[in-house]
Amino acid sequence: MSWVRALADDFHERWLETHPFAAGVYGVPGYDDRVPDDSEAGEASRRNELESTLAQADVLEASSLSEADGITLACLRENIAGELRDLDVRLIEHTATAMPFSGPPELLATAARTVLVDERAANDYLERLRAGGTWIDQQTERLQIGAAKGRLPVAPLVQEAIEWAEYVLRPTVPEALATPEPPEGWDGGAAWREERGAVSAGIVKPALVRWLESLRELMPRARSGDEPGLVYLPGGETDYALCVQSATTLPLAAEEIHRIGLSEVERLEGRAVGLGAELNLRSLPEIYQALRESSTRRSPSDAMMAATAAIRRAEARAGECVPPPLPPPCEVTPMPDVVAASGMAPHYTAPALDGTRPGTFWFNLERPTAGTGWDLEGVAFHEGVPGHHLQIGRLQMLDNLPAMQRQRGHTVYLEGWALYAEQLAEEMGLYLDTESLLGMLGPSLLRAARLAVDTGLHALGWSRREALEFMVAHVPMPEAFLANEIDRYIVMPGQALSYLIGKREIVRMRDDATRRLGPRFALPDFHAVVLDSGSLPMSVLEQKVRRWEGAALTAP
Repeated sequence: MSWVRALADDFHERWLETHPFAAGVYGVPGYDDRVPDDSEAGEASRRNELESTLAQADVLEASSLSEADGITLACLRENIAGELRDLDVRLIEHTATAMPFSGPPELLATAARTVLVDERAANDYLERLRAGGTWIDQQTERLQIGAAKGRLPVAPLVQEAIEWAEYVLRPTVPEALATPEPPEGWDGGAAWREERGAVSAGIVKPALVRWLESLRELMPRARSGDEPGLVYLPGGETDYALCVQSATTLPLAAEEIHRIGLSEVERLEGRAVGLGAELNLRSLPEIYQALRESSTRRSPSDAMMAATAAIRRAEARAGECVPPPLPPPCEVTPMPDVVAASGMAPHYTAPALDGTRPGTFWFNLERPTAGTGWDLEGVAFHEGVPGHHLQIGRLQMLDNLPAMQRQRGHTVYLEGWALYAEQLAEEMGLYLDTESLLGMLGPSLLRAARLAVDTGLHALGWSRREALEFMVAHVPMPEAFLANEIDRYIVMPGQALSYLIGKREIVRMRDDATRRLGPRFALPDFHAVVLDSGSLPMSVLEQKVRRWEGAALTAP
């Protein structure tokens, strides 16, 4: 093993220990008994580790390394830099939400998805619950620290978090915590259930109550919905620039991204008018109304069946555009009630590396979201095949790669590929009809509008109302879903930029390679270059593509 790979492996192992919830999302076993240390002391310790590892990486000369080690070194440096940026931004100090991306909702959503395959897993779950009370108290403390600095949460999101907590606290044992069942046939199951109830009621619930009380105290001081963005916080402009850098791995200014978003919205609306004419829909308002109404024309369960059929159709043809190995079929299943109730859109989670959980497309059967109307196929291709499942499931089969590149990812790469996959599905002829093609433009318009809205909120000072008005005017999706989206952008500044920015970079690289290579260009080969080294920062991916182009041009 090379020194670079050993350094990357050590870094990744510590990253998993520091982010055990993320380890579960990526399907990495061995961390399910843990919670993060989100105290200020824990963050300071992590910062020292990161700076030490970066110093070791900086003494290496990339020119003296193999191509594979050079890629690993570049990924390592960006991963460290990104985590340091996240520590600098300190979103934890002003984030209160009912969404399962942060704070107690993240713990309960993680619990609701937990599958206990053996006695050790069952005991690990109890250990996580025991530690969960301290972790929730850390969330409470960090909000209070932020408030003392004038870094306050957003009142409408605080209110939603209060209502969520009140609902969760009603039963003796919160439903999400009681969802995991002991392994079938285990004779310790009854005692385990009793202990689960005691820990949930005696440790986790009291911490949730303290968090709820703190939110109620903060509510009168919280920022209004007119001031939801980072720009309204002390140091917020700098914070947002760091968020943009982490989300895109590119040196882009918020104003430039905002202009790209507006331009893309205009281009996509022009295409929507053309497709709408084929369906006798003569104006954008008429087209958008038809798209919105399409989500009401079949039940959520029927929509889930249709999404499954679309993914199976894509799986049958995946080998035409991507070389082996191809992953096992993507599972399609309803998401847990506690997650669905938050308005979470259909989304994908990676297969567990130990095979205990397949790659899964989670479908919301409780609340209206994207992916149930004419947009159904586009969302299914994005989340399933040729999108996330093909990309991530295939990546996990490449066991020659460092764990850091197999088991975690840059959002701009992961979501950029998934959005590119929607276009790829059209090029492969996978959409069944004009309605589905027009429906694909709904999510595409959403991703374009995100560039305008995310930057509008956090750099230009838009209110929640202004953001929602823009979304309703330009994105043909239910207003309730769009309102949830805006709150997500408030909670996760910059993350929503990654989708379209990543896709644009992949398409640009493909167009450049097609022009340079001419008849030597082969789409499966290009996709192998994009996919075979794992999740890469955009600059590293472009360097790899350019090396491939050079080799193809000089080959016999």
